[in-house]
Amino acid sequence: MRTKLKRYFLSGIFIVVPVVITFWVLKALFIFFDELIKPFLEPQIGFWVSGLGIIITFFLILITGVAARNIVFRNALFLGEKILYKLPIVKVVYSSVKQIMQTFSGGDPPFQRVILLEYPKEGVWSVGFVNGETIIPGDPLKKLNVLILAAINPTSGFFVMIEEEKTIPLDIKVEDGIKWVVSGGIVTPETIENAKTIKEL
Repeated sequence: MRTKLKRYFLSGIFIVVPVVITFWVLKALFIFFDELIKPFLEPQIGFWVSGLGIIITFFLILITGVAARNIVFRNALFLGEKILYKLPIVKVVYSSVKQIMQTFSGGDPPFQRVILLEYPKEGVWSVGFVNGETIIPGDPLKKLNVLILAAINPTSGFFVMIEEEKTIPLDIKVEDGIKWVVSGGIVTPETIENAKTIKEL
């Protein structure tokens, strides 16, 4: 009976917790956008309705998306983006968030492929994302440019250069690799078909 109760309780947790978190996030978004827009709009219209902030934000994003199809507005956005990339701290945050959004929205992946590498020490394996290759002066072996994203907070991480022979290629999509890391391993790719096993190395 105790085992059954435990199993039922865990099943209930897996159903209830995602629902509660979803409502909590939605509530936080409603409050955030209300507090963001209310000081500007309430004095103009003379009243305020809870939830109006997120509705207005939705239409502003929609209008921005429509305007982005216009070449003049697109050029203005490109100019604004160039300015953001010149700001030391802003460019790091902006570029990271943009890459993540592109990945999860099905846009062009910011990375080429996914690998496993021993980091931060031998016997400890990390998921890495290959950006390209580098030739170090005096070293004939090419090094892979690899970004190791921090779990939960993918806007930070570590950049390393490593020989390809010391890595394990994973036959998974970049999007799946990022979801794997961001979830802290909870969301695991269904198949890693052509990868060697660590035991074989």
